[in-house]
Amino acid sequence: MQMPSYSRDIPGLQRHAARALCSLCVFLFTGLAAAQDESLAALEERSFQQAVAAADPSIVRIETVGGMDLVGEVLTATGPTTGVIVSEDGYIITSRFNFVSHPATVVVTVSDERKFAAKIVAEDFSRMLTLLKIDAAELKPLPAVTPDDVEVGQWALALGRTFDPLFPNMSVGIVSAVRRLSGRATQTDAKVSPLNYGGPLIDLTGRGIGILVPLSPQGKDETAGVEWYDGGIGFAIPLHDVYAALPRMQAGESLHRGLLGIGFAEDGPLAGAAKIATVRPESPADRAGIQVGDIVTQIDGVDVPRIPLLKRALGPRYAGDTVALKVKRGDQELPFSITLAAELKAYSFPWLGILPVRELLNSPQPGVGVRVVIPETPAAKGGLQTGDVITSVKGEAVNSLAELRNALRAFEPNDDCELNIQRGDAAVKISVTLGTLPDQIPAEVRPVATPRLPEAATRPAVGRLSETLAGRELKYWAYVPENSHPEVPLGLLLWLHPAGDSMEAEVFRLMREHCDRRGILLVGPQAGDIAGWTADDLEPILDLVKLIQEKYQIDPARIAACGHGDGVSIATQLILKDRERFRGLVASSGVYRGRMPDNDPDERLEILLTQFELDGAAPIMGRLLAVLKQMKYPVVQQTLAGDETAGLTADWAELVARWFDVLDRT
Repeated sequence: MQMPSYSRDIPGLQRHAARALCSLCVFLFTGLAAAQDESLAALEERSFQQAVAAADPSIVRIETVGGMDLVGEVLTATGPTTGVIVSEDGYIITSRFNFVSHPATVVVTVSDERKFAAKIVAEDFSRMLTLLKIDAAELKPLPAVTPDDVEVGQWALALGRTFDPLFPNMSVGIVSAVRRLSGRATQTDAKVSPLNYGGPLIDLTGRGIGILVPLSPQGKDETAGVEWYDGGIGFAIPLHDVYAALPRMQAGESLHRGLLGIGFAEDGPLAGAAKIATVRPESPADRAGIQVGDIVTQIDGVDVPRIPLLKRALGPRYAGDTVALKVKRGDQELPFSITLAAELKAYSFPWLGILPVRELLNSPQPGVGVRVVIPETPAAKGGLQTGDVITSVKGEAVNSLAELRNALRAFEPNDDCELNIQRGDAAVKISVTLGTLPDQIPAEVRPVATPRLPEAATRPAVGRLSETLAGRELKYWAYVPENSHPEVPLGLLLWLHPAGDSMEAEVFRLMREHCDRRGILLVGPQAGDIAGWTADDLEPILDLVKLIQEKYQIDPARIAACGHGDGVSIATQLILKDRERFRGLVASSGVYRGRMPDNDPDERLEILLTQFELDGAAPIMGRLLAVLKQMKYPVVQQTLAGDETAGLTADWAELVARWFDVLDRT
């Protein structure tokens, strides 16, 4: 019997052995890695549980009874919410959102299930917090993490006592940014919503990083930020800051954001030196002697070479706080000690009385041309003429409408304003006594003549369009004037329909001719729910506006939203969410029931209120008009013949188009 020989296949045997050894190593390594992963996951889970257990005695459940169901268009909290114990003798901090409905009764349940009636002691309107007091002792306050110990990327647990009163609900995330929203808040990607508003954001030791609240970089109303419900962008007020302000709130003092009363020509994260463009009359800055043109270089001994750094330093301050500023004025550096205020005198926009020449794309002209001098205005009385070009205001050169408006912001109504004018070949200097932006629009406004331009090689779609916004499933219709040219900027008017009826055919029929004559691009998004618009629609509509601005040349001075009936609320919320973008609001046969923010000189917003003689909303609109005028908003109100239930009219369309066409009045 012949024995098999292996001597001739030694290399093959080596290969088989090597493969077997590799497979064994992979198996062992994979098993070890899996065991390590399982161990790591178990350790993380245990760390989370221990952190929550440490914070648990400091977290309370809050229930409210009574109050308003709606604040603006936001449904207020009706289920349990959360609070955090901040003193042994019964003081509890929570989110102010939980109380914007002004409930009649507040009940607090502590971790051992004892229930207490609570009273509201004070509110923090800057950080959206409310301080409660219950009659209890020997409670456990939540210890605070010091700001220097909070790092971007560290674990963060968002807690609430909503579902199970015996143990907090938890959402896991990280700290994604610090000192956000002008230095007031810490940002996290842990889920933040009404389920844990008022609850703590904690670290893995169970210490409080902050108190969870709804906030928004754009919105300023009392429900701003709610639309980011569980959206991966949440904010927490540093608990360290809460404890610093606690004695004032315990004494019954409600806190407001500290205001200085200055404005800047630049804005945004890349804005440069803090050169002051406006000083609000009778503001702390005005009373201290701050002047337009001053440059703020320091606050409380800390250099602030750029506007965002100054805003970050001022953001956390409260009314009543005193700040030490250093200001550069020419070659001098001047010190100022200024006590911040809770509110500023309502701002009135100064009024010249012209309609400016609208510039073509890629064809900017020096100065600001005068297209129309409106009769009986400061411009007409001062001698301005159609065809003049305004080259400077009080010696400051202006080369665009934005620069002209910014220069005029340094003045008040009834101030004398010196203008340099180019009139043909002659340089002319005139003085104009400024007025107040009127509450009426000219009876006739001649449309801008369409210039004769070479036919464009390509241009975006024109005419009536019906499309869906990619990635958002938002359906919309639009009308782009067929006579438009891609180098001639269009105005953008957003139509927000009432619940149950897009009114597309009616609005298109009434507005088409005005769009052609006045260069208006009309866009009508459609609510996905027949019951009407919701807060979830805000972001998709803003994305639609941004898309239109990318595809077409849009005049930034003529962007407005028009809401009809209950569409007024979503139109108003949209504008308040992005004040920098919108310049006008039409409230047609409807009102916004939320609180309007202060009139902002940096973000001019003109408002048109229209109603029909038989409108049921007429009394409410009358009260709204009085409030807006008291706040010094530039508002025009007009009552039209007819009945809103019979539909819109040609007079309505003509009024809206004429008002829209003078949004760039100055």
